[in-house]
Amino acid sequence: MIVALCALAAATALVYVRRRTLVITVKGVSMRPTLRAGDVLIGRRVRVRRLRAGQIVVVEKPNPSEDWQSWSWPERSRHLMIKRLAALPGEPVPAAVRGRLGTGAVPPGAVVVLGDNLAESVDSREIGYFPLERVVGVALRTYRRSPGDIRR
Repeated sequence: MIVALCALAAATALVYVRRRTLVITVKGVSMRPTLRAGDVLIGRRVRVRRLRAGQIVVVEKPNPSEDWQSWSWPERSRHLMIKRLAALPGEPVPAAVRGRLGTGAVPPGAVVVLGDNLAESVDSREIGYFPLERVVGVALRTYRRSPGDIRR
């Protein structure tokens, strides 16, 4: 009986950790120099109230053929992007996106995300505001792989 309860508790804990943990291999150059292609990012899903400007976040990438309201990827095939959270609802629109988004405050339910490598990043400067609910999680730790470890 005790063994069965311990096994059930362990299985429940594993499911909980697995649902809250993100493991993503970095692709592309939009987050250089902070992140490089091949780095492994460990993240966790968070509640909206725990988000802070400056955090590296994982966001769902929009489908360019649809608008945000009608768009959703099936859970297993979501396309994800890694960006820096530049502004939350109510915060001033960052200077880097004022040309596209104007001045003032970020509207409720929206965020601004930017790549660290602005010259080669597709982010809020091209896409606009990202819906807050499309923020999947935040980075906790990054493991840097050496170039020889990356399989192509």
